[in-house]
Amino acid sequence: MPDFAEIMSADYWREHSIVLAYAVGALILFVVFIIGTFPYDQALTGALMPLGLEIAYASERPGLPVGAVFEGVRLISVDHPAAAPLMQSESLKLVPGLGILVGHPSVGLRARMYGGQVKAQLWRRGDVTGLYLDAAGIDLSRYPMPPAVPPGLKGTASAIAELQSFGPALTSQSGTISLDGHSVELPLIKGLPPLRFARLQGSCTIDHATVRVNMLQGDGPDLAISGSGVIHLGPTPAQTMIDLSMRITPTIAGRARLGLLFAFLPHPPDNRPYIFHGPLLAPQAS
Repeated sequence: MPDFAEIMSADYWREHSIVLAYAVGALILFVVFIIGTFPYDQALTGALMPLGLEIAYASERPGLPVGAVFEGVRLISVDHPAAAPLMQSESLKLVPGLGILVGHPSVGLRARMYGGQVKAQLWRRGDVTGLYLDAAGIDLSRYPMPPAVPPGLKGTASAIAELQSFGPALTSQSGTISLDGHSVELPLIKGLPPLRFARLQGSCTIDHATVRVNMLQGDGPDLAISGSGVIHLGPTPAQTMIDLSMRITPTIAGRARLGLLFAFLPHPPDNRPYIFHGPLLAPQAS
């Protein structure tokens, strides 16, 4: 029986080239078989179901060289299947992650949606679902906002998120989210001018029912803002509570354009921070 040093020598493998070729060929066939028979839609459904989500799609076709492409994809809430989709994509490509070779279910996806690109990795480890998301160039005006949000949101946004989920509820999540928006127009009150930002950035840390807003910064032709604070998630938006500190520095043009909006604040914008606290849908300012 050859020893380890002999097996690792080039002469040994030159003499056993046929054995090496069969071994490499068998490995390639094994990987091709795994990828070719991979149940893509079932894998994605299995990863999303613990989050209380599922997908629907119009058609499926092979995605060369590996994977599958789904057309007309909609992301739906399991609890509210008749509601508007949470997300829609013209085309989504799904590929199996290398973790499947060692028994760890994982999938990677790329999607075109709302004028931008989204890349993500989904994986399962026991009862935990993990998500890494990288979205770029999303046109906010094309996203269907809930009726509670005043119409007119505009701009381009990018986001990076790393999350772990222990269940479908929002209070079962943990991780980090970073957002970066450009040329953003943010309506706050119907009938009043929107806030305009050349750039709007934010980052937060999620720990189950607590969202810690580490940074919120924006600047534009009307004003500059900076803030931080905490959001305590409730079962519904109406039961969610906020405690945020924010500084608002308007420009001369902003004071003229947003004067009516500033009149709703407890004092004119100056060096003092505003404290927004109470229910998310009806906060108080001081």
